Amino acid sequence: MRLRVAMAENIKLRVSPEEKRALRAAAMQRGLSLSDFIRHLASQVTGMAA
Repeated sequence: MRLRVAMAENIKLRVSPEEKRALRAAAMQRGLSLSDFIRHLASQVTGMAA
């Protein structure tokens, strides 16, 4: 079976309002939207797992 790195799309997270505020603040510090920040994190994790 072949493994390949997939593009991180359609990511859904269930987080508390406090966690969402923290994620949004971290995204703003990096100049990203919340969606772009989560995609960026997901691609980093996918790369580490590969």
